Amino acid sequence: MITDLNAIVWDHHPKTRNPILIAAFEGWNDGGSAASNLVRHLIKVFEGKKFASLDPEPFYAFSDNRPIVKLVEGTTRKIEWQTNDFYHAPLPGTDREVILFLGSEPNLMWRTYCANLASVAQHQGVGTVVTLGAYMADVLYTLPVQVTGFSSHFDIEEKHGVNRSNYEGPTGIVGVFSDYCRQQNFPTISLWAAVPYYISIPNPKAVHSLMAKLKEIFQFEFDLSSLEKDADQFDNEINDVVSKDPNVAAYVRELKKREFLN
Repeated sequence: MITDLNAIVWDHHPKTRNPILIAAFEGWNDGGSAASNLVRHLIKVFEGKKFASLDPEPFYAFSDNRPIVKLVEGTTRKIEWQTNDFYHAPLPGTDREVILFLGSEPNLMWRTYCANLASVAQHQGVGTVVTLGAYMADVLYTLPVQVTGFSSHFDIEEKHGVNRSNYEGPTGIVGVFSDYCRQQNFPTISLWAAVPYYISIPNPKAVHSLMAKLKEIFQFEFDLSSLEKDADQFDNEINDVVSKDPNVAAYVRELKKREFLN
């Protein structure tokens, strides 16, 4: 098994103090775009500085993940390739830093992809690797979003109230990367939000729930009010959508009956 392909492109090598790594991947593990949108939000709010990226060439079938052509100043054509980028920032209210990774689930060479990501964590002295995901489920959109997960150490789960998922079945890059990091002796935490499968739009309510759990675990300073506002607005928008779609409304009523019986 080849896992030593060096595909990391460094912009610079930042000095980081006892950092945690928070990673999210667009694609199969990203229901309602909750995980990727949370990392985007953190990059913006923490003013993350990009310091490294992953060369996409070995890992993507570009016929499936096609590059994008954009016009620069209306004349010059520019190709934008699949991005997998690392950012660093101070973690507010703590004496440590955070490394934020935002990428996309690859098509090829998953173990080598994970080895490259882990090499950055090793180089930067990461203490804990956190992976984020969101899955489609039979859940009521009106209820608080349930966050489950798992950790490489049961004491972390117990200490931070992470309810262990009992899922078995096909996995995505989040599960594979978490397992690779565990094998490399990184303490790992994976947090997953359950989003309603019958609502196929970005879910800020799940973003808020994942963020609240991260804040609880790592005790950093973060104002949740803007995410709470987005979550409330989302509920109002979905109420309107459900009221106009008889099939979805009937399904929601059925879910409410199940919830009442339980």
